[in-house]
Amino acid sequence: MPFTSRVTAQDFYDYDKCPHRVFLNHFGDDKERLPHSDFLNLLFENALVHERDVVDDLACELPRGATLDELTLSTLRLMNAGVKRIYHGVLLQAGASGIPDLLEKVPGKSRFGDYFYKPVDIKGGSGYEDRGKGILRADYGMQLYHYALLLEAAQGAFPPEGEILNREKQRVLYRLDHFKDTYDSTLPEVRALVTGATSDEPARCTACSQCQWWAHCENVLVAREDVTLLPDVGRSKKTSLSGIGVKSIRDISTFDFSEVTLKGIGQKTVDSMKRAAISMLSNKLQVLAKAALPDPPRKIYLDFEDDPTQEIIYLCGMWVEPPFDGLNYHGLFCADEAGEAKIWDQFQTLCAAMASEDFTVFHYSAYEKTKIGSLERKYGVSEKCALELFRSRMVDLYPVVKRSVVLPARGYGLKRIAPFAGIKYSAENAGGAQSIVWFQEYQRNPGRSDVLETLLTYNKEDCLAMKSIEEWLRKL
Repeated sequence: MPFTSRVTAQDFYDYDKCPHRVFLNHFGDDKERLPHSDFLNLLFENALVHERDVVDDLACELPRGATLDELTLSTLRLMNAGVKRIYHGVLLQAGASGIPDLLEKVPGKSRFGDYFYKPVDIKGGSGYEDRGKGILRADYGMQLYHYALLLEAAQGAFPPEGEILNREKQRVLYRLDHFKDTYDSTLPEVRALVTGATSDEPARCTACSQCQWWAHCENVLVAREDVTLLPDVGRSKKTSLSGIGVKSIRDISTFDFSEVTLKGIGQKTVDSMKRAAISMLSNKLQVLAKAALPDPPRKIYLDFEDDPTQEIIYLCGMWVEPPFDGLNYHGLFCADEAGEAKIWDQFQTLCAAMASEDFTVFHYSAYEKTKIGSLERKYGVSEKCALELFRSRMVDLYPVVKRSVVLPARGYGLKRIAPFAGIKYSAENAGGAQSIVWFQEYQRNPGRSDVLETLLTYNKEDCLAMKSIEEWLRKL
């Protein structure tokens, strides 16, 4: 069986993001792959540096060989010899393969003796989907479970636990039996994609923006007028619609949904999809209602920037109109966690300074309220009354836009709707991911005032975009 037909741990990671990506990785034309984005290159670079840093602190044996078969035999010899730790051991079976970052020896029983090996992966993330709630990442768990099955075949014992060595060099324990049912139900679908028995279909999703296959998939989706090009129509809705013969945006615009019942798609969703389909096909916006927005003497446009790879909020930007303390733009910036605490103090000081005024805080999506809450939990509150007043006057423009207008757009994110309000960013690649690239570049080279200026400009333009959208809504 050729190597391309073997299921890998990476396949499970990719399947979690997009099943069609698994098929394209094995059978797609490499000429159609886009170059990695700056953000993905940053993640890969950081991951490699972190992995080397971790391994340098550990005593590891490395398999030797020029082919996968040779590396597999070398790994088995090291396991049989009972070495403490193996770096990039190769586990090979007829229909599956895996190269875990580490195999670590633990007490127990196996065909090798009074020990067996467990899988440990080195990751640049925290290892958690939600650290506060202790929720582990399912994609990491599926990879570890895959390695565990390969280990079971090699050593005659299934390791009950695996670990993630995270960016802080902390070990996060994964009980592997928790992933058995999901793995068992997913494996046949992954295997079918890897062997080419099925290809799945492309569907637009959040993972598309950082996928090398996006240009290929976008061409297919546009040619088919695919339903996932509409806002809020993802893979699950596409599957439901396909079941009743609705394959395209044009189908949605003409189909009589009154005679069918679709799981998870009620009348409100049907009406929304039809309006979006008609708007997309005609390339015309439709006004639904006059936007109800407060109009106080002072308006604040708030935008946070954070780096989830470091779990740090590095920029809080506010465009204040009329100017406050002689400034329209207040950009509170930091380069490390110690500075994050100072940003929080400065933010609360601004809240307190404006507490006596009549103002409204405009933001876009729930992100800003979430970040204020996370800073509050992390550092406590020194200006409780002022902070509560500030929070009570926050108005999210995202739901206002969705209630007010239907746009011929693929989504209602800030960058998607900005052109309708006449907004153009000064950087062509402006976006949250690129902002993180700029931030980490500045961290590495704090003398780069030009990078810092680019970062602050992007944040300021986000604030001004909200201002333009608020004013545009009033004119509809």
